[in-house]
Amino acid sequence: MFFKKIFTLIFAFSFAWTINASAKTQIEWLQWFAAENTRDFYEGLVDEFEAANPNISVKLVTQPFGKVRESIVTDSAVGVGSDVLGLNMPWTTGFLKSDILEPLDAYMSKGSNSFKTANLVQAPIGKINGKTWMVPLNAFPFVMHVNMDLVKKAGFSKPPTSWSELKEQAVAISNLGDGISGIGMPLSSQPPSNGPILTFLPLLYSNGGRIMDGTSPNFDNAKVVETLNFINDLRKSGAMAPGFASRTGGVDLEEFIAGRSGFLISPGVHASAVATRNPDLNYDLVRVPTNGVNAYRVHGWELGIASKSKHKEEAWKFIDFLLSKEVNAKVAKASRALPGNLDSLDLVSGGATPVMKTQMNILSGDEPVEELRQAPSAVASWSIMTEEMQSMLRGDQSAKEAASKVQSRWLDLIS
Repeated sequence: MFFKKIFTLIFAFSFAWTINASAKTQIEWLQWFAAENTRDFYEGLVDEFEAANPNISVKLVTQPFGKVRESIVTDSAVGVGSDVLGLNMPWTTGFLKSDILEPLDAYMSKGSNSFKTANLVQAPIGKINGKTWMVPLNAFPFVMHVNMDLVKKAGFSKPPTSWSELKEQAVAISNLGDGISGIGMPLSSQPPSNGPILTFLPLLYSNGGRIMDGTSPNFDNAKVVETLNFINDLRKSGAMAPGFASRTGGVDLEEFIAGRSGFLISPGVHASAVATRNPDLNYDLVRVPTNGVNAYRVHGWELGIASKSKHKEEAWKFIDFLLSKEVNAKVAKASRALPGNLDSLDLVSGGATPVMKTQMNILSGDEPVEELRQAPSAVASWSIMTEEMQSMLRGDQSAKEAASKVQSRWLDLIS
């Protein structure tokens, strides 16, 4: 009788445990963030979330950045895949055409959310087709990195703040010789051919220009032509590093780190690589020199929900956790970036370097711009810009002709 009671209790306990376990919902998070971040940091975040939400488990799926987009597209096509998606803003147009993303407006309006929508970095949450499709986990403003030793050697006391000052200083630095260049222009045709989005777009935005009119290409406008003319003038004046047609963004960064380039326009997150790889470099970081407008191209890591997810409420609960003030501050520090939730800036600012504080000021005070979410076929559109800018810099066509050809070819992409 005693053993029968023990057996009954064990059976009842096992049955209750099975019921409890089966009630737990598992969601999957596909991203590349953990591959580029502090070891086990994201695993720790998952553990923290699961401890606070015992009915939800999170499967962390980490892939290289170059594979994540392909996986999302393939998984959606066959009706499987992750619930929470790590996203890159330029993927948006293609994903919307394939009905991959779930609109987030209803979730963002929840009164129980840990964040205020007004405090998020605004560029990723701008509406397309009247809806919001992603939220920012972190943010990297595009900035200009400055080799102060070269600036001073060329006869200047501080970094340039305007286009005219940028040209003047870049020419003077190039004239120092010994393989030194004022500024690089990475326009390699090697995939992903993304040089124009690294250099041209930040300069365009500091000129108050845009390449899109809503969701329609608008490349052949006066501000674009003016910016292309400025870039062409940098080449003609000798300010630009030679070999623009074979120069990649990676080469641009390496040349700056090695001390062979005066200026580098790139994401602020590269400040970490500069400081780590060449700690002796007399280095500063400033906003991209302006031609009248304090605006910056914003980039970052975004989050979305798969339209075919069967656990959208749980997926949103996890996203809400990641955007909460304290957690988002941890993410920003671990990724050496700025928070997607600007309410977290005060937590990130403690102990921040002067370089990081400059980025915070840019992020909170200047106008963020991100148009690539609405550009046609991201990679193809980059290649077209690269090809036509190469042709302009070779002297084969004018800035106005280059802008007109990009516009025409972009329209062909969406026809």
